[in-house]
Amino acid sequence: MTAPASDAQVVFIGFNLAYLHAIEGHVPSGSVVVIEEPDILRKRDLAGAATRFDCVDRVVAASYHQSTEALDLAAELTAVRPVAAVVPGLEYAVPAAAALAEKLGLPGATEQAAQALRDKVRLREVSGAAGVRNPRWREVFGPEDILEFAGDGPVVVKPANRQASVGVQLLDSVDAETAAQAWERTSSATERVSVPDRELAWRYLAEERLQGPEFSVEALVRQGEIIFQNVTAKTVIPGPYPVELGHLLPAPLDADTQAAFTTAMRALVAATGYRTGILHAEWILTESGPTLVECAGRCPGDHLIDLIDLAYGTTIRLTLIDLLAGRPVTLPQVSEQTSAIRFLAAEPGTVTEVSGVDTARELPGIEVVEVGVEAGDEVRPWASSWDRAGHVIATGPDADTTRRRVLDADAAVRIATTG
Repeated sequence: MTAPASDAQVVFIGFNLAYLHAIEGHVPSGSVVVIEEPDILRKRDLAGAATRFDCVDRVVAASYHQSTEALDLAAELTAVRPVAAVVPGLEYAVPAAAALAEKLGLPGATEQAAQALRDKVRLREVSGAAGVRNPRWREVFGPEDILEFAGDGPVVVKPANRQASVGVQLLDSVDAETAAQAWERTSSATERVSVPDRELAWRYLAEERLQGPEFSVEALVRQGEIIFQNVTAKTVIPGPYPVELGHLLPAPLDADTQAAFTTAMRALVAATGYRTGILHAEWILTESGPTLVECAGRCPGDHLIDLIDLAYGTTIRLTLIDLLAGRPVTLPQVSEQTSAIRFLAAEPGTVTEVSGVDTARELPGIEVVEVGVEAGDEVRPWASSWDRAGHVIATGPDADTTRRRVLDADAAVRIATTG
């Protein structure tokens, strides 16, 4: 990374702990300003967060979830020091980050593209119009719309502008009762501390259930051109809630399939008018080719950036800052090895014991073993990404070796529950 000028600052919209930890010690002291929602600062107890990071100068309270308040900070921010880059730290920050970058004359997604990436209804409209392959879909406003769209066939019901698989449901068949239940579960989905307390506007979709393996494509884009791309193979749990169980990258694909994803991503970038930044697009590989599920305009979650860095020898979070600051970047086109993550599961109930962590850490190729629960905690059935109990990360020389290693580590960790 090219170090930013000592008098410049990087503005993050949304407080992302993983991102700040990754750049700590690699950017100048006090060069980062974080903008976060007042309610989220309170609910996540982030008031003193700036003191935990040498790179963070201050945390500013301002609304950005479906709000333009953060734009009003432009004059205040530039009055203190020049702004080198504006980074979307979280999913809900993508439109505000793009709008602020545009206002400051800095590289970014563009406000138009960011709005499409944050609203799956709009994304379906603009990508479909440009020829990107999409499932059959419609916006829904109640259970009657779900029933009318689905007939008696399989369908996906989901929010159009939430995150982390919150509220997403897979229905094998639909009648009046299941449509009503699906609407209630989807429309009442909550995210605890991740959204402000004020009322927000949510939209909902019903979509055709696609058949085929799932993949994601992570891409860095500069002025509308893809300069780095990785394809990740995804594993999703069976059942009504499509929560991701694991990832493997780069996905072991033949040349034709790899080329099909490249073509699809270029079409998506052009369709949305996306200019500069990072994209995380999810696809299902159907018999007709890659079909778009959704696309985000920020660093992906699920430790995918860590997996990319392990596989390619990159520092993607630092590179993204350079990219958004208009500085030159150099990126590999071929991975050095493969990497994988497996998320830890347990039977729902109260945790009585966690064992096997040290054993898992000593296995060949294991990079990370993290358990997020301990005795006395409650484990819930998986309905979104927030319900997972931890993860293991492995690396290896090829996909088969890495897959075997991560599964061995997953099997070694035992989370016992009761009730």
